[in-house]
Amino acid sequence: MVANLKHAAELIQSFKQVATDRDYSDQRIFDLGDLTEQVVVSLRAGLGKQDLTLNVACEPNLRINSYPGPYGQLLTNLFLNSVTHGFPDGGRGTIDIRVQAAGNDAVDVLFSDDGCGMSPDVRRKAFDPFFTTRRDRGSTGLGLHIVHAIVTNYLGGRLHLDSKPGKGTKIRLVLPRAAPSAPG
Repeated sequence: MVANLKHAAELIQSFKQVATDRDYSDQRIFDLGDLTEQVVVSLRAGLGKQDLTLNVACEPNLRINSYPGPYGQLLTNLFLNSVTHGFPDGGRGTIDIRVQAAGNDAVDVLFSDDGCGMSPDVRRKAFDPFFTTRRDRGSTGLGLHIVHAIVTNYLGGRLHLDSKPGKGTKIRLVLPRAAPSAPG
């Protein structure tokens, strides 16, 4: 019972921090690994009965001056997109998030899954607004478009998508350690 209460308290704290950061659009210095872990706690809680493993590996003490709310939103969108499109029939799989330094001025965030992957045609359109392969299941086609907009327009970074049918999907984000001033 004590272990369950402790776990519940950790979840509540994580939800509170993620909710605060999502509402907080000001730039600030934060530990990228800590924030990633907090977001992942809330994502794991939402897995429910799905047979997915969510792994995270973050370089310790990786401090950046950026926007925690939009970063949390892009991780959430990547996760939801992976669950919905990478594992459309609820199959077993793994999602990995790896965060590490990329020299002195940038960080790498590698988000990958071992799901069904994308055809070349889907891959070309993946970041287009309103493009989705799952409209019949309620998808809007905005998830990856929002990720692209946050990374490029808000956080000042770039991203690369690598995916092949049956081979999963990898999205590499390269974010500056000091994000530009908020778009105005």
